[in-house]
Amino acid sequence: MDFPFVSIIIVNYNGAHFLPVCLDALQIQTYPQDRFEIIVSDNASVDNSISLMQSEYPLVRVLENGDNLGFASGNNVAIEATNSRYVVLLNNDTAPESDWLENIVKVAEDYPGAGMVTGHLQLFYDQLDIHLHSDTVVPPGDNRDLGIQIFEVRSGTSRGVVQYLDGFYGWEPHPSGQRFRWTQGQARLGIPTPIVSGDWTIYFKLAASRLDDIIVPCQISIDGHTIANLEIAGSDPVDYSITLPHNLEDNIKPVIQNSGSIVFYDGSSRDRGTYIHNSEVIFETDNGQYDKVEEVFSGCGASLLIRREMLEDVGVFDDDFFMYYEDTDLAWRARLRDWKVMYAPSAIVRHIHCGTTVEWSPFFFYHVDRNRLAMVFKNGEFRQILWAWGKYLVRTSLDAWTTLRALVKRAPNWRSLVKMLQVRVRVLIALIRWMPTLLRKRRHIQSRRELAPNDLRDWFVEQS
Repeated sequence: MDFPFVSIIIVNYNGAHFLPVCLDALQIQTYPQDRFEIIVSDNASVDNSISLMQSEYPLVRVLENGDNLGFASGNNVAIEATNSRYVVLLNNDTAPESDWLENIVKVAEDYPGAGMVTGHLQLFYDQLDIHLHSDTVVPPGDNRDLGIQIFEVRSGTSRGVVQYLDGFYGWEPHPSGQRFRWTQGQARLGIPTPIVSGDWTIYFKLAASRLDDIIVPCQISIDGHTIANLEIAGSDPVDYSITLPHNLEDNIKPVIQNSGSIVFYDGSSRDRGTYIHNSEVIFETDNGQYDKVEEVFSGCGASLLIRREMLEDVGVFDDDFFMYYEDTDLAWRARLRDWKVMYAPSAIVRHIHCGTTVEWSPFFFYHVDRNRLAMVFKNGEFRQILWAWGKYLVRTSLDAWTTLRALVKRAPNWRSLVKMLQVRVRVLIALIRWMPTLLRKRRHIQSRRELAPNDLRDWFVEQS
């Protein structure tokens, strides 16, 4: 393969604690070092990001933005400062495998009709599945089989994702102010594993509330082998720890975060390689189920190659989006111009999921809903716009009614309901103010399209 010159762009905002792992990984790429450049678009960080790069990574080209431009404009500023055949976006909270860049560029070279190539994102830490078995009780007035209460699970990983895979009820408040989840007697946890060479320890905070405070035995096992027998009693959480041997390699598996994006008819999206279980997003164990090069609707901006020719044809990210859905919006616009989006399974990147922002925060919900609805308006067919916007209006009306009832009854959750309703109203106000701009953008996109919006209908999957 020829090695075309590539510009790697990293948008950074107060990410000094992430940057060394990411930049060190880029220094050991199999791609020739003289055939790519690294550009960090810094969004007015107030930590030591700039001084770190100046002292430790002098070959990195730093663009110091005067303000926090967000992900969309932060990338656009850097894109405009390049002239390479490909730009490759990479999050600052990632660690690409050594052959990541070579593999993602190879797919782009093999598929000249691909305007974008998305990489294979895995969670930063591998996962160990453990099973918990305990006796259960059905309390008076509660028809659930309740085992033990789990308040906290820690494994010595920074920002590692603990997955409540099977056999759990939802989160509940505790009189101490903490939250917990009941097991159903048989339960399975996914534990992020630290990067260590020796033994390591899992820490639990557990309780087992019973009317008579009896001791509840809890067996913990891995792949059918018991590793601990705990005795849990009382309603107050107690700390427990289990030390695990280092020779568990066969039981520790990588976990998928994204292998391309699935888009639903209302514009909402989900990472391919995840599923919804008990209203929670669960990341799949990576068993090679997404191991072939194939076309996807859109990719993830955490590891995304973009062809220069496509950018010149379609344009860059929508500056108004700030962050969230800017990558899906660009892919949708590209598809209307008959560009493809490909998935490169061998371009593996380890990713600290939501390392920069907090998922499910009001900030998250506001930008996700606002940008999703704006994206559908710009790119979608008319009935798709009616469906997505109508669905949002109905949901907002129902939330308003629920919130009003909670306020009247002074329900315990009334504050959280008010906060979420405020976010929904802010979204609607923003879209109304944005309407003249959205109309101009839609007219421009639709006047240049090669495909009609309904030509893409088969790509949108049913809501689940």
